Amino acid sequence: MGRGNDAIPTWSGFNYQGKMMLLYVLELINQIEQDKDEKIYSVELEKAEDFCIICDSEYKSFHQVKAYLSKNKWNSYSKAMDKLLQHRAESSNPTAKCYLTVAKEIEDWEDTSNTYNTSIELYKRSNKVVGVCEVRDEINKEIAIYLKNKKYTDKAIEVVYAELCLFLDDIIAKMHRQAFGKRKYIISFSDIIGLVEAAIEKEEVRKEFYLKERVYEYVMENIEKALNNLCEEECATSLENCNKVCAAKCGYEKIMEIIDYSQFCKLLNPSKREDWDNELALVENLPIEKIQSEIYELLYQSDTPEKVTGDNYGLYLQSKHSQAPNKQIIPTFLDLTRGAKKEQALQRIFQNIINNTDIIDILAGNSITVIPGSYSGSLSQAQITSGWKESSPDKVNGYYKDIELISAQELKEKFEKNGGNHD
Repeated sequence: MGRGNDAIPTWSGFNYQGKMMLLYVLELINQIEQDKDEKIYSVELEKAEDFCIICDSEYKSFHQVKAYLSKNKWNSYSKAMDKLLQHRAESSNPTAKCYLTVAKEIEDWEDTSNTYNTSIELYKRSNKVVGVCEVRDEINKEIAIYLKNKKYTDKAIEVVYAELCLFLDDIIAKMHRQAFGKRKYIISFSDIIGLVEAAIEKEEVRKEFYLKERVYEYVMENIEKALNNLCEEECATSLENCNKVCAAKCGYEKIMEIIDYSQFCKLLNPSKREDWDNELALVENLPIEKIQSEIYELLYQSDTPEKVTGDNYGLYLQSKHSQAPNKQIIPTFLDLTRGAKKEQALQRIFQNIINNTDIIDILAGNSITVIPGSYSGSLSQAQITSGWKESSPDKVNGYYKDIELISAQELKEKFEKNGGNHD
């Protein structure tokens, strides 16, 4: 049983998708003010598309946002663009505009081979796409335009930017707390303008903003650095210069699409049940070394990018080597080193997984990788399986029956022997 879309997202107002929505909306608000447009505008989030603009109750534009840093060809985005065109066709306005927003230039966008560029516009500013590191500056430019038009001082730019990010983060979290059928996806432009106007009166940026912004940036940096390290070790190149399609890069792109990084971090550390209230927990539990060794190296050795999948909070690898019902593997940082010698320690680790109600429903039906040991001797797959079965499953209604623990070491050996994760 999966969580679907019921997990409460964290840092939605701080990720690339959220900030690009804010940028486009602010740009449109400034245009509306200039044109003295009296129509009623709103933005719809996470329903038909990443976001949609609605004008007088009718769809005006559909927007797909992709933060891929390793894709620079139009055909890499064909699925996203098919989705865009489908949702427009199914809407009340089949003539609405469609925008693809990307973080890296698409080199062949204007090629005659690109059949999408006649119906989909590539979102740009000053004839350039807006990169992950550039979006904040672009938002601040639009805030500055708004303040100037309203005869306000530009001293309020930083406060307005911070309040917009926190506002979006909060409103999406509230949205996801609602039952799926009762969820309100729409934010009116008047509410956003009201938020900006209220922020102007504030003198300081809230400490909450600085913490969330820095944590999010740190997480993103670690995710990218870990892959870059792998690229340098395996292919003697950087992520930026690598044109190879591989499962590790596919995994990176799936991670970039995750909404709830808190949930993702919990999945990577399934035996950890406490101390998640502190937002710095992400900093402590997403180390570069483990991201590289336990996620990217595993995926790279699988040699099957088409079998790497993801959702709002996790990363998965479809594999015949999984004996779980879903036939998919969740890479984790679960370290059984302490349990390699002490049976009691091993049981405690397993019991923590069973009692981890935050993620047990996501784990159910899947295999999860474990680090079998190191300094105190490695556990075999048979020992891991035996110890897991000796745990107390009754406390979670037998979920354990649908969860397999699989040695990452032995899994990599199977990939090597089989030439990858092939059927």
